[in-house]
Amino acid sequence: MDTSSERQIYFVSGKAVELWENGQQPFGWSEDDLDGYARYGRWELLFNALVLAYALERPDSL
Repeated sequence: MDTSSERQIYFVSGKAVELWENGQQPFGWSEDDLDGYARYGRWELLFNALVLAYALERPDSL
């Protein structure tokens, strides 16, 4: 069991979304986060961060 993950609940368009995050390497969607994901080949994190960044800029998009 991985004890370094933390469970968090976020609400997107009124719906609860569960997010599990590595406490030692938190997930983010800033420009630096996107660069880091691409640099280290973390394509799944890059995709998720791009989707969240877009959704946060356009709240009516989800």
